[in-house]
Amino acid sequence: MKTLLAGGGPAAVDAALREPGLDARERHFLTQLVYGSLKMRRALDWSLAAVLTRPVDVLDELARWVLRVGAYQLLYLDRVPQHSAVDESVTVARRLGHRGMASLANAVLRKLAARPQRPPVPSGPHDIQAFCVWASLPDWLGQHLIDRFGFETAIRIAEGVNQPAKRAVRVTTGRADVREIHDKLHHAGIDAAAGRYGIPECLVLKDVPAGAGASLQRMINAGLVTMQSEESQLAGQILAPHTGELIFDVCAGRGVKTGALAGRGPSRIVAIDDNEASLAILRADMARLGWTNVEIVRADATRHYPAGLEQADAVLVDAPCTGIGTIGRRAELRWKKGPDDGARLALTQARILEVAAQHVRPGGRLLYVTCSTDPREDEEIVVPFLSRTPGWSAEPVLPLIQAGIRSRVEGDFEGGTTAPGDAVLQLGDFALTIPGIDGADGFFFALLRRRSGAP
Repeated sequence: MKTLLAGGGPAAVDAALREPGLDARERHFLTQLVYGSLKMRRALDWSLAAVLTRPVDVLDELARWVLRVGAYQLLYLDRVPQHSAVDESVTVARRLGHRGMASLANAVLRKLAARPQRPPVPSGPHDIQAFCVWASLPDWLGQHLIDRFGFETAIRIAEGVNQPAKRAVRVTTGRADVREIHDKLHHAGIDAAAGRYGIPECLVLKDVPAGAGASLQRMINAGLVTMQSEESQLAGQILAPHTGELIFDVCAGRGVKTGALAGRGPSRIVAIDDNEASLAILRADMARLGWTNVEIVRADATRHYPAGLEQADAVLVDAPCTGIGTIGRRAELRWKKGPDDGARLALTQARILEVAAQHVRPGGRLLYVTCSTDPREDEEIVVPFLSRTPGWSAEPVLPLIQAGIRSRVEGDFEGGTTAPGDAVLQLGDFALTIPGIDGADGFFFALLRRRSGAP
């Protein structure tokens, strides 16, 4: 409950998981309760309103979360007995709140257990509020999904992002063979399979039993694998570093994509970011992975880079964005972001792209990436850049993704799948992976080329 009152983000969940005395199953259940209750907050409030005698929003915040967590167990978790969900919620209300809150929880949740109701599936896009209550999304975000993808796909997205997100690892191929890691995961009880995009170093974790988490963490600590979603790993696949290239990773952050680039060949990688806390994590991660071909530079990506960083063969711009393509993974984002955030960030994104392009050699390439589905952060950044910047053109991204899928060897690992035909939205030469489809994240990719001899 304290985790939800603290916002339910990854930092709050990590802090809760570090509490002493929790075994593996309790950690797994805690994570499930926090993320599930946070995702389904609006739908849960609709269900609670049917059995409450007063509006949900007039209740104390602690009382609201006690009822939501109890309702989530009653309505969405088949394995939790009804009496356990009610009794535990009453106990929490009494311990963290007061006797009156405990009585309220007991009465409301018993009514809900007797008459369970979930929001009905919407019949069409005409009633945005009905769609958003069912999908448990703010109205602006639900409308965005319908406008961007169409109503039928928006239904599939909503169903997907409200399920646990797909998990994947990137194998550190300089230290271990992918087959070797697959077998290690299997022996630890983790069901792993080849990814659907044909990324050679990617393994999808189809099932991680509660007791297997420690084994996975040991592999991470040893630098054998890194947690990274398939769609995030696509950036390295599309940029495709070559031996001997100089590559800039702009807005590198904690360096998840930096490690992916460093592992794809003996290239020189320069990771650029202006946040010292993130760079400290990046340094530690490169040491964990054993990559010595990464140079870390603290610099503001909206300004010209420091002297000595002239022109690179390839640049990855991992632009800061709203992150709404990852609402299936980041449960709190749907409630933290607002309809104006995309427009606000666009000014910074456009400037970062403009500066990065000046540091690409003629004949070089630039990959612009966001984990947002908002066109204001995606094609509406890249298209104006191309129109006002001579010597630059876009290269089709979808064929590169499809080539990776075709190159994947079927049967490499039992249970592997390929991407469904509707997993990626083609936007001219650009591509957008569709969030929620088979647990995916929504990532936008634009691959740009500076023509040889261009000014």
